[in-house]
Amino acid sequence: MPIGSVNMYRRTCRRVGLDRNPLRRREDRWQTGVAAFLALVFLIVAPVLAYAVGGQVYRAETAAVQAETARLHQVDATVIETGKTPLYAPIMPARVSWKDADGVTHTGDYQSTTIVEPGSTVSIWLNNGGAIVEPPSSAQAASKAVLLTSGSLLGVLGLLAGCYLLLRRGLDRRRLHNWESEWVTADLTWGKRG
Repeated sequence: MPIGSVNMYRRTCRRVGLDRNPLRRREDRWQTGVAAFLALVFLIVAPVLAYAVGGQVYRAETAAVQAETARLHQVDATVIETGKTPLYAPIMPARVSWKDADGVTHTGDYQSTTIVEPGSTVSIWLNNGGAIVEPPSSAQAASKAVLLTSGSLLGVLGLLAGCYLLLRRGLDRRRLHNWESEWVTADLTWGKRG
């Protein structure tokens, strides 16, 4: 091992409190040990929580999308006319017509995400009442799972950080009390010599 990496290893150990420094107090070692333990807890809990919460939410949302898809049906519609597209808008308003299963022609307003021309064919989704609805989105299940998993991970991280800060506050109070009593002892000892 090169000399530089040994020095870096020793510096890192000293900074995180893993050296044999005689000036390091018991409270300092406790703080380092608890910080390492809480970091280990987070590293163990995070993947388990991500798998449990993310998987459950994704399965539930996917089932909801599949149930919604079962209630809807897709038909091909012909664009009758197009509306004026707002500048930089991701949608294009259009009027479309389609025939239902009985052969009756219907018309409705449709918001296309692509550029369409009158006479072109687009696929639209209809509910049981025959109204145009948004297509079911499978990406919504994944995004909801990621969002809720991130929130639960941040909650766990906040809880562990709060535990660490409470411990640090208590140890800081204890260190200050010990330092104060040591200064009183030093003052009594040094004061008699003068």
